[in-house]
Amino acid sequence: MRTYVFKMLAMTFAAVGFMTAAAHSQEPTGAAPAQAPAATKPAVAETPPVKPFRPANAAEKAIVDQIGAFTKAYAEANAQALADLYADAAIIVDADGGETRGKPAIAQMYADSFQELKGLKLESHIQAVSFLTNDVARVEGQSRLSTPNGDASEFTRFSTLVVLKDGKWKIAEIREHAAPAEDVAPYERLKELEWMVGDWINEGADDKVTASVRWADGQSYLIRTYTVELRGEKRSSGTMFIGWDPQSGQIKSWLFDSQGGHGEGFWTRTGEDQWVVKAQGVLRDGLPTSATQVHTILNKDSAKTSSIDRIIGGQVAPDINDVVMVRKAPAPAASQPAATK
Repeated sequence: MRTYVFKMLAMTFAAVGFMTAAAHSQEPTGAAPAQAPAATKPAVAETPPVKPFRPANAAEKAIVDQIGAFTKAYAEANAQALADLYADAAIIVDADGGETRGKPAIAQMYADSFQELKGLKLESHIQAVSFLTNDVARVEGQSRLSTPNGDASEFTRFSTLVVLKDGKWKIAEIREHAAPAEDVAPYERLKELEWMVGDWINEGADDKVTASVRWADGQSYLIRTYTVELRGEKRSSGTMFIGWDPQSGQIKSWLFDSQGGHGEGFWTRTGEDQWVVKAQGVLRDGLPTSATQVHTILNKDSAKTSSIDRIIGGQVAPDINDVVMVRKAPAPAASQPAATK
C-alpha cells in the first residue's frame, strides 16, 4: 500500500504537477503541481508584441536602422561592429552611474562583457525619436538584456543621443535607467512559460491526472487547474497561480488544493529545457512540507518532473522521479452538415 501511495503521489506531482511548484504536492491524496517551460511553444495565442515605432521620415528611418544594426551586432557578440556605431568621443552611462568614455574603451567594454557572459540576448524597443537640430536627435526606449537560458533578465530604459556625421548617424551618448516595475508587463516576465498553456494528462492502469493551463485576464498570471482520479473516482483537485513576484524578483507559484492544503514555490531556469522549483507548503493537518522540483522538457508535447529533497512534517520522504505528462490532443472539429442545394 505504501508503494502505491508513493506512486499516486508521483502521478499527482508530475502529471498534475506538470505545472507548478507546490510544496505540499507531497500529500498522497492531494496533488501538487509542478512544471517547467520549454524552448518550443505550442500553437496558442500570444500577447501581441510591443507596438513598434514607425518612422515618419527618412531621417527617422535611418536612426531606426542604426538601432537595428546595434541589436544585430550585439546578437553576434561583435564588439568592434558595436564600437563602429559610436562617435569617437561617445560616452555610456549605465543604470548604476558607471561611465565608459571613448570608442576604444567602449569596444573593450563590449569585448570583456561578451567574454565573461556568452550568449547574452538584447531586445530594444524604440518609443520616440525627437530632433534637437537637423543633425542631432534623441532616441528614447526600453531594452531587455537576458542570459542565454532566459533565467535572468534586466529591463532598462535608455536615452540615446545620436549625431549625423559624414552622412551617418553615430551614437554620441547612451544613458540607461533601471525600468520601474510598472514598466514591465507581467506577460514579459512569464512568456517563457507560455508553452504550458493547454490540456495535459498522465494516465495509468488505475489512476489518471488531468491538468489545464490558461492565462488569467490581462495575461498577468498563468492559472493551472488539475484533477486526480483513482479507480475512476475523483480523489482531489486544486488550482495554482503562477506569476511574477516583484518583492523577490522571481517567478512564484501559489497552490491551493481541494483538501485545504496550500503551498508556494520559487522558479529558476537552470537550462534551455529545465526549471527548478524550491517549494514549501502546509498540509490540511498542519504538517509543513518542502521539496525541490526538477522539470525537464522532453519535447513540445511532453515533460517529466522529479521531486527530490522531500520533507513532510520534519521527516525525510522518498524521492519521486521521472513522472511524465503529455499534452492532450485537441478535440476533433465537429462535423459540419452537408450543404444543401
